[in-house]
Amino acid sequence: MSEQLSPRRPVFVRLIRVLSIPIILFWLAVAVVTAMATPALDAVADQHAVSLAPHNSPAYESMLNIGAKFGEFNSDSTAMVVIEGQDKLGDSAHDYYNRIVAKLKADREHVQFIQDFWGDPLTAAGVQSPDGKAAYVQVFLVGAQGTTPSHESVAAVRDLVASVPAPPGVQAHVAGNTVLNADTSVAGHKSMATMALVSIGVIVVMLLIVYRSIVTTIIALVIVLVELFATQGIVATAGNLDIIGLTPYAVSMVTMLGIAAGTDYVIFLFGRYQEARANGEDREQAFYTAYHGVSHVILGSGLTIAGACLCLTMTTLPYFSTMGLPCAIALLVIVAAALTLAPAILTVVSRFGLLDAKRELSTRGWRKVGTAVVRWPMPIVAMTSLIAVIGFVSLLTYIPQYNDQKYTPSNMPANVAMTAAERHFSQARMNPELLMLEADHDLRNPADMLIIDRVAKAVFHLRGIERVQTITRPLGAPIEHSSIPFQIAMQNAATLQTAKYNNDNTAQMLEQADELSKTIANMQRMYEITKQIVATTHDMTGRTHDMVDTTNDLRDSIANFDDQFRPIRNYFYWEPHCYDIPMCWALRSIFDSLDGIDTLADKLEGLSGDIDQLDALMPQMLQTLPPTIESMKTMRDFMLSTHSTMAGIQKQMQESAQGSTMMGNYFDQAKNDDSFYLPPEVFQNPDFKRGLKMFVSPDGTAVRMIITHQGDPASVEGIKHVAGIRDVVADAVKGTPLENAKVSLAGTGSLYADMQNGVKTDLLIACIASMILIFAIMLLITRSVVAALVIVGTVAASLGTACGLSVLLWQDVLGLGVQWIVIPLSVVILLAVGSDYNLLVVSRLKEEIHAGLNTGIIRGMGATGRVVTAAGLVFAFTMMSMIVSDLRVVGQLGMTIGIGLMVDTLIVRSFMTPSIAAALGRWFWWPLNTFQILDRYRRGSGKLVAEEPSAEYGAHASRV
Repeated sequence: MSEQLSPRRPVFVRLIRVLSIPIILFWLAVAVVTAMATPALDAVADQHAVSLAPHNSPAYESMLNIGAKFGEFNSDSTAMVVIEGQDKLGDSAHDYYNRIVAKLKADREHVQFIQDFWGDPLTAAGVQSPDGKAAYVQVFLVGAQGTTPSHESVAAVRDLVASVPAPPGVQAHVAGNTVLNADTSVAGHKSMATMALVSIGVIVVMLLIVYRSIVTTIIALVIVLVELFATQGIVATAGNLDIIGLTPYAVSMVTMLGIAAGTDYVIFLFGRYQEARANGEDREQAFYTAYHGVSHVILGSGLTIAGACLCLTMTTLPYFSTMGLPCAIALLVIVAAALTLAPAILTVVSRFGLLDAKRELSTRGWRKVGTAVVRWPMPIVAMTSLIAVIGFVSLLTYIPQYNDQKYTPSNMPANVAMTAAERHFSQARMNPELLMLEADHDLRNPADMLIIDRVAKAVFHLRGIERVQTITRPLGAPIEHSSIPFQIAMQNAATLQTAKYNNDNTAQMLEQADELSKTIANMQRMYEITKQIVATTHDMTGRTHDMVDTTNDLRDSIANFDDQFRPIRNYFYWEPHCYDIPMCWALRSIFDSLDGIDTLADKLEGLSGDIDQLDALMPQMLQTLPPTIESMKTMRDFMLSTHSTMAGIQKQMQESAQGSTMMGNYFDQAKNDDSFYLPPEVFQNPDFKRGLKMFVSPDGTAVRMIITHQGDPASVEGIKHVAGIRDVVADAVKGTPLENAKVSLAGTGSLYADMQNGVKTDLLIACIASMILIFAIMLLITRSVVAALVIVGTVAASLGTACGLSVLLWQDVLGLGVQWIVIPLSVVILLAVGSDYNLLVVSRLKEEIHAGLNTGIIRGMGATGRVVTAAGLVFAFTMMSMIVSDLRVVGQLGMTIGIGLMVDTLIVRSFMTPSIAAALGRWFWWPLNTFQILDRYRRGSGKLVAEEPSAEYGAHASRV
């Protein structure tokens, strides 16, 4: 056998054996010095935390662009301060809220901007719960989410809120993804000690089961702990010097990979050493045999894992990229320690016989497995493939979960706060999307408001969107009375308001017509009377002329009489005492009266002329009365006609106004936004100006919208909602002045959408790079293209099966779902660690080729079965011990990797790979020439263990 040949003793291996004490002291010094010079790994991770947000993603860049455009913030860290009351929030709650906001505004060191909607009556309803018992204010913090400054800002906000005395029955909570991220970091660091202790306990139990020796277990444990402390110290130093960034995931994986890989490599070394001792080699020769047998496997395995981790640095998501360097450094340190410290300690303790097996190492069971494999390779390949198919089928049902709240402790402060918020608000209200349209001109005009509302309406009508808030709909619904029908109705409001006055005036026209009819009747009566007056006047004219003639005759006669009696008359006038003589005075009076006849005659002559004139005018006046009466009749008819027309018109106008008013009211009640319009005078309204400050940038060239999902935005459905927003916006602005506007979309859903796309790309990059690297390393070690391809292929089958079984366990059986980062990270880690055991088995099969292909498989499996199974189970259970972490995502990650390692150990390494090797025969080793190997062995040793017919394998398995 190859172990019986004279071993080669390279200088490096001899130096390790000679310098074993200095090597041990060196590694102890590394562990002690780094521990003293640098804080603990979790403390360094807390002080130098890096952001997990993808800074080159469109959502992250959009968030910063929105903050810069509005001059409000320059980070993605936000928190929600939720005010909750046992009853509806009143004045005391408002005062409490105002005092909190005032303190937050005063803290410019940790708070960049406060979106105070509840403090403004215009937008207060938008951030108040439907039951009136809660309200919230969004606070933008200093520091990128996940970084140390962000965590400090969260702590400062909590302290500020706690420092404000709350009124009875009211309390404040600080919630949000940034707060959850900060608490997750704390919980992850607190869980590290628990995970490490549990994993050490698992390792102790497994080593006791494997070695049945407390001393061997203690020695292995010491090696693992020294390696772990040195690894943590070096990684912590690199992090403390800002050479690498650290996250809770990276710290967990560094610790658990360090423990598991270090334990595996110790088991490989001790197992091969005990095997050599069982074959009769002395301690020194067994040391060289063990080192020669496993050093290339340890180096290949470590380089594979480190290389696969380094492939993560080519990814874009910080979840992956931040894990690459820490894990690669950790694995390189573990490999260096496994190739120097472990052999050095083996050298020292082997001199005292402490590592010799306490019982005979039996390989009978694993040789039987090898015999079954070479006897029935194809059925075994089919059976193992069927198990893989079950895993892959389960993987098809995988629905990634993005809500981190479900995978963190429920009693964590951030989750307590979010639970309080969810009593009143949906997840979507607490995690909205921000959409910003950025144009090259001022948007504060009616035309652009039409386009803005068109965009908001298009987004709102998108499936999965519950509400859109912007300047045209600050509370999520169109501004009240902003529809064109309502504004038309408002223009007709004057018609309805003056309807009674107009109707009364129209009714007075009827009264006027009635009065006019009376006047016409009077005029007709006057016409008849005037006709009589005309006739009477004409008759009186004739009589007057007769009277004048008579008077003239009388005058002439009296004149004659006066001429005859003038002397007598004169006596009466000359007599001075005539006044005293009655007869004299009476006769004198008669003569005076006779003198008045002339005056009467003159008067009658004038009266006759007047009556002649009257007689001429009266017929003319009579002639004007009939036309006047007819004109008044016509006027009355016109008035009646006008009344009829005006009454009809007024009725029609009033009915039309009433209809348009009802239509406007119905549009308002229906919240219909199909006919939105803001008149120019609205822009001068003080309330509207306050809204402009909230939703429109200071220079007026950008407008933002707050989009609320239906359901949880941190879900697959929420991500689907986001996918259509940009397309809907592009369609809405097509052909408008905002066609070339820049669109920025940020928020929980959009960020996870970018991360989902990033996962696909990163996983493709990491998997392809890792597989190429694994194939290259396997090819260098095995010197066989086919064997290297089989190793890579079986690793891929193993990780697919493991991921599917994990989905079956967590999603379908337990109903908890699988956090989105678990499967991608598990794939990359399993790609790296899954080749270890295949590499060890295939390397051992290659060493046994000289015995014949099938016999070599039986021997190789017998020699490696116990060691590889022990190492695989230790690695698997170590990773599974991550289940004790307070972070369920860490537990799921550990369980998935552990399931993968168990599948790889118990199925792939034990059955699939050997059966494929048996089925392919010598082609498995192509381009190696197995005939030349057999011929070299025959010429070199003169011995050949012939292959036995397959029918005799079972009978001779124990003798091979």
